[in-house]
Amino acid sequence: MKVDRSILTRYFTGESSEEEKELIRCWIENDASNRKFFIRERIRFDASVLIDEKDVLSKRPDKVKRILLNLLKVAAVAAIIIGSGYIYSVYRINRQNQPLQLIYVPPGSRTSLTLIEGSTVWLNSKTKMKYPGVFTNDRVVELDGEGFFDIAKDPEKPFIIKAGEYNLEVLGTSFNVESYRNSANFETALFTGRAKLFKNQQAGDTIYLNAGETATLIGGRLVISPTDYNRYRWKDGIIMIENKSFEEIMLLFEKYFDLQIIIRNDAVKKLGYWGKFRMVDGIDHALRVLQNDFRFTYTREENSNVIYID
Repeated sequence: MKVDRSILTRYFTGESSEEEKELIRCWIENDASNRKFFIRERIRFDASVLIDEKDVLSKRPDKVKRILLNLLKVAAVAAIIIGSGYIYSVYRINRQNQPLQLIYVPPGSRTSLTLIEGSTVWLNSKTKMKYPGVFTNDRVVELDGEGFFDIAKDPEKPFIIKAGEYNLEVLGTSFNVESYRNSANFETALFTGRAKLFKNQQAGDTIYLNAGETATLIGGRLVISPTDYNRYRWKDGIIMIENKSFEEIMLLFEKYFDLQIIIRNDAVKKLGYWGKFRMVDGIDHALRVLQNDFRFTYTREENSNVIYID
């Protein structure tokens, strides 16, 4: 299994093929030394992009030193963004020369990372998160998808998650946020501490959540209810099913196993079920378990990754 600098360069510039992405993922998981080499090359590539040649030629060591220090901080984050699936990061520079990262978790995968200021984030399937490599005046990230956050305390710098139409502001709490751009659903479940949820700075649009409370968007307004902690065990690789219909369960399976499920057996669509599944066991195991309670058969088209329920 050979990965050279030319393959990595194409990966960093977003020009690599799906086969090369898979090769890099397997290569990283195969050996810890490969992971270290990947991080070194990531830093080297970022340095070549971030350092303006004119600054170097004009001998401005102050700016070069500052950029290199930022790169070292970014490297601490880069070391932990490599997870399951084709997870990748894309770097860019904003108007303040601040390194930004976009992390994408494709269907059927999940990952975790630790931000430079100490907060830990778990990202679910089909999730994108954008954030600066180094927080300066504030701590702000943008989320499109679902994430579980364990925020490091900093009374002087609130942590703000921009998720769709809503912003969530905390100081040092743990919570789950779900806000996919292509879905009307929005939900925030607070596990510890206190949080401020708002659309804008007007007082009438602000809601405060306490530990054990969940805010769900229903009919255009946020409704507060007790938190069901079992619903958020996805970060532990467990799918919890609590009185969901067969149709709803298949939607979850599509999300977590990266496939399409077409139900042609109308008799099972509305039937309810309670239970749990480990993602690592796979879709076939999950469907066989359901067959103990539901009368259905299924066929799978490997080429199109579609499952038909009959």
